[in-house]
Amino acid sequence: MPRPLSGKRVVDLSQFIAGPTAAMFLADFGADVTKVEAPQGDGVRTLPGNAFGSYYARSFNCGKQSRVLNLRESADRAALDTMLADAHAFVCNLAPGSLKGLGLDGPTLRERFPHLVIALVSGYGQQDSRVCMDTIAQCESGFAMLNGDEDGTPRLSTGWPVDMGCGMVAGMCCAMALLDSALQGCLIDLSMMEVAAAMLLGPAVLTVSEGDSLSPPMGNRDRASAPSSIYRCADGHVYILGGLDTYWARLRPLVGAPDAPIKERIARAPEFDGYVEAWTLPQRRDDILAQMRELQIPAGAVRAPEESVPMIRALRTGAVSQALPSGEHVPVFPALFDGQRLPRSATPQVGGPRRPL
Repeated sequence: MPRPLSGKRVVDLSQFIAGPTAAMFLADFGADVTKVEAPQGDGVRTLPGNAFGSYYARSFNCGKQSRVLNLRESADRAALDTMLADAHAFVCNLAPGSLKGLGLDGPTLRERFPHLVIALVSGYGQQDSRVCMDTIAQCESGFAMLNGDEDGTPRLSTGWPVDMGCGMVAGMCCAMALLDSALQGCLIDLSMMEVAAAMLLGPAVLTVSEGDSLSPPMGNRDRASAPSSIYRCADGHVYILGGLDTYWARLRPLVGAPDAPIKERIARAPEFDGYVEAWTLPQRRDDILAQMRELQIPAGAVRAPEESVPMIRALRTGAVSQALPSGEHVPVFPALFDGQRLPRSATPQVGGPRRPL
């Protein structure tokens, strides 16, 4: 199993999702990660959960040990400095103003600990002291409007895409810096705004930057093809990506729609969606999907998590989560390496050691 970060010590002074996710990915690949928490614990531990703890805390803090430090007390603040002197990397997503007040801002850390790889995640960059959260970043970056309903109402994603994207990028950058033997420490300054632009806006960035106009919010419709959307059926909903020319040539005879070039279909998307939904509405979901598979048109069922989680778990051994003897589940790493999964231990208790695999 790939463990290129074995022997690397990481101090994780982060909270909620973005920073903890970055540090968890480092732990996945062998790093020794210590999560530094206030006596009451990371605020994410107060979010909904069950007897095993917050679902949220347990989703983004696997593979770590926890150490309690009250950074308002001089002895504990000094203890953190001792940890940083001995560490290889530091991951943090506290707001820049808070970092400066603690003497943990980027320039100070670079001067005091020149050997350290420092990954700082913030809303707008370390030069801006504003506090930001995932949902704020979705709105400020333009994604909520790009993702809006057809009536123009902005719409958020509930999956924390900016936080998850920041966790992935910060973890990757930190790992690459740690593995570069020629690099003697560095400061990684990651902005949620820039991650949102890169990962969520995508082609819209080039459209706007080159002076072209974006189409208005399209709800569940695809911006690049039509008809491609979610359609009602007799027992639920299906998604059919039928709008690319190759797929439309196969779908059009089935739904009885007139032919038109792709640009015209996009401009008249509601009309062409109507033809597709008139065909799907009286049919059962599985029957529709069977016909789409036969015609090799991409399609899928719209599932609730109660249905999707068991379905995904059945696809490959060990998928989704690992059940412990206590009944607690640990989310698993979502890739296979020669058929095997990276081992993950459950989230530690506040101030607790790394839990056994």
